[in-house]
Amino acid sequence: MPWRDAFPLPLSDVSNGEWCPRPPNAKQRAAAALLVEEADRRAKRLGMSRRAFLRTAAGTATAYMVLNTVYGLDQTGDAAVFPVTAEHCDDPAAARELFAADYFVMDVQLHHVDVERFNNPALAFLRFLESPAVPAEVRLQHLSQLNMIKEVFVDSETAVGVISGVPNGIPLPVETMAATRDLTNQLAGSQRAVSQAMCDPRNPPGSDTAIDTLEHQVRDLGAVALKCYTGNGAWWLDDEDVAYPMLAEATRLGLRVINVHKGLPQLLGAMAETYVRTRDLPKVSKDWPRLIFVAYHSGYFPGSEGISEFLETVRSLRRRRNVYAEIGSTFALTVTQGPAAAAHLLGSLLKELGPDNILWGTDSIWWGSPQWQIDAFKMLTIPPAMQEEFGYPALTEHAKRRIFGLNAAKLYRIRVREARCTIDADRLSSLRAELGGRDAPRSLGVYGPRTRRDFLRMLAREAT
Repeated sequence: MPWRDAFPLPLSDVSNGEWCPRPPNAKQRAAAALLVEEADRRAKRLGMSRRAFLRTAAGTATAYMVLNTVYGLDQTGDAAVFPVTAEHCDDPAAARELFAADYFVMDVQLHHVDVERFNNPALAFLRFLESPAVPAEVRLQHLSQLNMIKEVFVDSETAVGVISGVPNGIPLPVETMAATRDLTNQLAGSQRAVSQAMCDPRNPPGSDTAIDTLEHQVRDLGAVALKCYTGNGAWWLDDEDVAYPMLAEATRLGLRVINVHKGLPQLLGAMAETYVRTRDLPKVSKDWPRLIFVAYHSGYFPGSEGISEFLETVRSLRRRRNVYAEIGSTFALTVTQGPAAAAHLLGSLLKELGPDNILWGTDSIWWGSPQWQIDAFKMLTIPPAMQEEFGYPALTEHAKRRIFGLNAAKLYRIRVREARCTIDADRLSSLRAELGGRDAPRSLGVYGPRTRRDFLRMLAREAT
């Protein structure tokens, strides 16, 4: 769909560059067609353009109504996963009430690209981001530090975010991660962001993100957690020769949260499918009981497997208190597969881990502003029939508050009640001018590759 007619939420895969997106299936194409039809009809009634209508809360409600319709689900009452009524779709004021619930939101997985360092021909793959009518320099800025701040900290309800990267420093070096954190907090005049250390324990001493760089990342750059990719170098977290020296150094430096990419393998890249599986979690969590191990993406594999292996891993644990599931990209992907898929994801995680060991993450900026994911989780329910059939707990307000931010705040020692300032739009006036004017609303854009061709183009450019 043209950029100017962007939907309130993506209806098919958006990749973060770590896995190959699947083409839209029949239901996803049907949802796109129906959303255009429904938006046109309601926009005409309200005397506005389709584009303007899709930016309203009623436009967002209409998108969820379309998902319910296409996937054959009840939209009201106890059977609803996304309880949306016709009134919400027709009346922007009523729709605003639908999304009005107030939560402390802490997003533990945020990304952007260091466009200053990588502003070179190797970034030509960014052509896939949107219409060729948009100048290349503007497309590049959509992945920038400032646009990430705008999309996440200005145009969403995210209170605190964790800046994350990848082990090889491309496309976001650890120094830039720290600088983004500092800029965000400076603009807000309060703590709105923290950053992670990155480590590949197979890297030789002195090289980027090697074990011996962790002291610099913690002491000098202020990292408060560790992020690693077992698939990147084909190793396991429970490998006593490779991973345990890294964990020992992290412990010495006072880090206790170990975030590890699990699931979402690159089908044609370095992210080996075998090593992003979760079979290493039982031993490492037992051997290092004082550390917290967070499985980013909840070990999700696109397709029928989903998070089944991760759930089996969790069931095998004698002690589950130090193993957590993070739902970045995974929640978004299940929403695009229909409301029931999102309910099954949360229901199964709640059943095995409880509400205290699930963390909110969105993998933005690849998915654009995280607000659509926040809205979806606010509305999401696990219907009684699904609870009875599968043994899922209810997704209560208490559980939502824990998942949205209270769990992460506890792990990262964030004071939830601390005053946090919004980022003054005046201080981002130059950014807003670049991206549509000072009063530009949420872009509704997504920035990750959405086709196999775009994904392969990106891999080819990164390899140059």
